[in-house]
Amino acid sequence: MRIVRFLTFFVLAATLASCVTTTDPRLIAALQRTSVREIRIELAPDVKTFGFGDKPDQQVQEAVRTLQATMAKELIGVPGGPTRGRLVVTLHVFDVTTKQARIIGGHDSMIDGTVRLEDAKTGQLIAEAQNIHGEDLSMRGSGYGVIVAVAINAATTSGAPDIMAQRLSTSFTRNVKTWLTQK
Repeated sequence: MRIVRFLTFFVLAATLASCVTTTDPRLIAALQRTSVREIRIELAPDVKTFGFGDKPDQQVQEAVRTLQATMAKELIGVPGGPTRGRLVVTLHVFDVTTKQARIIGGHDSMIDGTVRLEDAKTGQLIAEAQNIHGEDLSMRGSGYGVIVAVAINAATTSGAPDIMAQRLSTSFTRNVKTWLTQK
């Protein structure tokens, strides 16, 4: 019986070990030879935007400016190689919840996009990530009851008018930076 358990454990361990994904060393080398010097954000023709209320075009542009500023602050010079790179972000989903929807309805915010790193001089593609995702989960305090959860959500959304876009931009930028600096 012990031998059967041992063999079962061994087979499971071998199966799990084979599931480990590895990163292509050529990708890592290409990323390390590059340094982000400029960032361009574009919206896909079929971009899905939600949560922008009465003036969606203006609010989307303001949220894109917030994302651009966050990315410039955190990603210019990363990963630090000699080749000047241009980061091109194409957004497919850009959902920034309103404060009201967050407080009352527990609506999450998310960004999905494709990120390309190009040589800034030639425009040649260096690397591309298809599905970079950023999110800001909405419901805080949900285990304490509705009144407490609404109060916690109201407190976490107070501050600057674009606090929701800032949080979402920070999450997305963190994931892009993780992709750029993988080892």
